Amino acid sequence: MSAGRASRGPVPAGPAQYRAVASRGVGRRPTSRAGRRQLRRRRLAGLLRFVVFLLLIFVAVWAGVRVAHASTDASVYTGHKYVVSNGDTLWNIAAGEYGADVDVRRAVYEIREVNHLVESTVSPGEHLTLPYLEE
Repeated sequence: MSAGRASRGPVPAGPAQYRAVASRGVGRRPTSRAGRRQLRRRRLAGLLRFVVFLLLIFVAVWAGVRVAHASTDASVYTGHKYVVSNGDTLWNIAAGEYGADVDVRRAVYEIREVNHLVESTVSPGEHLTLPYLEE
């Protein structure tokens, strides 16, 4: 039986032999100074690629948030215009425009600041900018 086996050719390598061949260079440290330098460069290049990748992800998320919160309505940031009617006061305007969600005293103060008003009196036909107030 052994004569028949020899005539068929070389015996294929078993799984253990494949593993030994595949893992020859894995996990070994270079012995020469040039080899260690090359390994250090490779690791540094990998780290640099990873940092650039993280930076790109950060920029993409930042840009996405900026676009998601962008608005075509400028009044969200600057306020909106209001024309004073006969009998209007800053207090009535603030109470009517901002409702119960905002402190009326703060709203009157902000209206005066934005419109550069020295006094709290307004005249009919006067144009006021009512600022955006966060709650």
